[in-house]
Amino acid sequence: NALSDPGSPVSISSTARRKQIRRLMLLIIAITVHNFPEGLAVGVGYASVEKNGMDIQQAHNLALGIGLQNFPEGLAVSVPLRAAGMSTLQSFFWGQASGMVEPLAGIIGVVCATAVEGILSTALAFAAG
Repeated sequence: NALSDPGSPVSISSTARRKQIRRLMLLIIAITVHNFPEGLAVGVGYASVEKNGMDIQQAHNLALGIGLQNFPEGLAVSVPLRAAGMSTLQSFFWGQASGMVEPLAGIIGVVCATAVEGILSTALAFAAG
């Protein structure tokens, strides 16, 4: 593993290396957690088609917009990992893995939006007072 290899081109002290690994792990976790609500939004968008005045093209546009902005987020994960000495393939893998929560969250969004559809207007009215 390049991040723990003392002979790697970016060889630094073990304390500094642990701090660097910790920061990189926090970055991966932060981007992954950030992607979850984006997936929910896409799922709710597709669940809203034909029900709440949203058509399929609007749902596609939402998914496309969120998908396009995921490219720089993947780079925000991959580039620091590569700079820290991880291989290109491993860096690419972790950049992609950070976005894999979105399809799962999209499914959850569809299921939840469909499940509460019948009581949503009443619940919102109740919440508004």
